[in-house]
Amino acid sequence: MSESSELQTSVLACMDHRLDPVAILGINPHEAHVVRNAGGYVTEDAIRSICLSQQLVGTNRIVVLHHTDCAASRHSAEGYRALVEAGTGVSPTWDVEPVGDPRERVLAAMEQLRASPLLDTANLEGYVYDVDDGSLTSVE
Repeated sequence: MSESSELQTSVLACMDHRLDPVAILGINPHEAHVVRNAGGYVTEDAIRSICLSQQLVGTNRIVVLHHTDCAASRHSAEGYRALVEAGTGVSPTWDVEPVGDPRERVLAAMEQLRASPLLDTANLEGYVYDVDDGSLTSVE
């Protein structure tokens, strides 16, 4: 993880309550915009939020933070669709792909962010947080 406090950071993380991105990454709350969603997916909304963070505020570092034991890894895409439909009576218009291995998901998310022409990814980092032991592993 970069130690420079000069970098203003956008963090893309899972919404899991066991994850406190600012504390885990050791950054000050006023130095980060944290974008959270189920699974920490790179969505159009996540790209929009990070892009606006860069353009309006001048953030110049992006951190992807995933974690072990993610609930988004417990079902298949079809399983999520059935779960939502059973609970709401409505089939969702969006897909939920299972998270799988957190390291692989971080790498995939980083690749998706790099592919966006809207983002400056020169300072892009990825990490996996272990919810059992509190360790943070860099993914490169």
